[in-house]
Amino acid sequence: MLTSRDVIVATNLPILDQGLFFAKTHPKRSYIVGAKIDPAKAPQGMYIGSGKKSHSIRTTPFDGGLLLLVGGEGHKVGTVTNTEEKYQSLENYARDRFGIDAFAYRWSTQDMVSVDRLPYIGKLTPFHHHTYVATGFSLWGMSKGTMAAMLLSDLILGKENPYAQLYDATRATPFLTPDLIKSGVEVASRWVGDRFQGLLSSSFAEVKEGEGKLLTIDNQKVAAYRDDEGTVHAVSAVCPHLACIVSWNSGEKSWDCPCHGSRFSCDGKVIQGPSVQDLEQVVT
Repeated sequence: MLTSRDVIVATNLPILDQGLFFAKTHPKRSYIVGAKIDPAKAPQGMYIGSGKKSHSIRTTPFDGGLLLLVGGEGHKVGTVTNTEEKYQSLENYARDRFGIDAFAYRWSTQDMVSVDRLPYIGKLTPFHHHTYVATGFSLWGMSKGTMAAMLLSDLILGKENPYAQLYDATRATPFLTPDLIKSGVEVASRWVGDRFQGLLSSSFAEVKEGEGKLLTIDNQKVAAYRDDEGTVHAVSAVCPHLACIVSWNSGEKSWDCPCHGSRFSCDGKVIQGPSVQDLEQVVT
């Protein structure tokens, strides 16, 4: 057992359902691929594009050579099932522009995008004086995470910080902005509409090897994945956080919640919050 006077909840989205942070942000997933590159062909510097189809490009020293990193293809969590295509798109981009032949690395991550694009850093709620949060970095985690650490340490030590009010986690947030209304409508539609998915699929035999699929078995929404050896892994499709229906992520072999970003392994083990509970096991 651990005890502390001050606690910082830095779990991407707070796992404590207080402060309505799940309603003031939405989860966004992005992808990156890495490949060795001839220094003579490598870009000099770090770059980020603009617009909906933007990419970030940089290099880093690695294993005696140079590694090219290309990121992008972001989307709201749970809205894309065939995430493998996102990696393929990044690889095609790097091939076309830098002549890359082989890719050694790929990975993805997700972050919470705040309503006003500014992070929430400070007290969990106005009534909490020793519990702090840092969330809503909006895909700028390396810089804003460092800033959050500096700001929170000042708050805990009672030091004045000129940015405390700007990033105050309890600041008034407009709930009627176009983006927030759109996000709320999307969450509501997913909460209702996703319950109709899988209505016509009621047998584990319908799940192919390497595929994740939503089924309805005995009036229960089931998330089923069949691995390459033919074994079916079946869990409840209902996210323990706020009961949204999870969506299959083919690139990561995971079940992702489209409402607030919780993620689970194909066996239902929680990978990322806000959920703190696993998906219930289903007997096959």
